[in-house]
Amino acid sequence: MSANIISKVLEIDNCNKDVFIKALYKPEFWLTINPSKRMEAEFIAPNVLYTKITEEIIGIKVEMEGELLLQDKGEQEEGKGRLVELNVRNNKDVRELEGRIRVKEISENKSKIGVFINSFTLSSDFLNLIGKSAAELTLRNKITEMLRKLEKWLKTNSLNNL
Repeated sequence: MSANIISKVLEIDNCNKDVFIKALYKPEFWLTINPSKRMEAEFIAPNVLYTKITEEIIGIKVEMEGELLLQDKGEQEEGKGRLVELNVRNNKDVRELEGRIRVKEISENKSKIGVFINSFTLSSDFLNLIGKSAAELTLRNKITEMLRKLEKWLKTNSLNNL
C-alpha cells in the first residue's frame, strides 16, 4: 500500500461508532459536515453518494459534481476499527481519489475517526487551473474542516437525528 498523502485523525465525543457508520449513508450527514459554499447531496444507490459542490479555491469559483463510492469492509484487523473505503468516480475534475475512513470505538459514546487519502489525481484542465500543491492543500483543509464541523455539531446534536 502506498503512503497516504493526507492523514487526519480526531477523537470525537457523542459519536457512537455504529451510529456513525449508519450516518455515513445518509445525505443529511454530508450536508451537515459540508465545508463548501454550496452542496447538493443524494444517495443514488445504497453506497453511492452523488454530490454537486460549488466552492471557491484560491479565488476561482469551482463547480464539481460526481459520485463518492463507499465500501464498508467491516472490522478487518483486530484493534484497528471499522474500515470504509472511498473512491470518487464520474467527476470531470477529479480523475482519481482513493482513500479510507477508519472508525474505532474508544467508548460507547466516543470514537476515533481517521480519514486517509492515498491517491488524488486531478484532470489536466483543473490541474492547470489551480496546481497540484494548491489542490492537495485545499483537500487537506476541507477534510480537517469536515471533521471539525462534525465534532462541533455533535456537541449539541446527535447522529441519531440525521
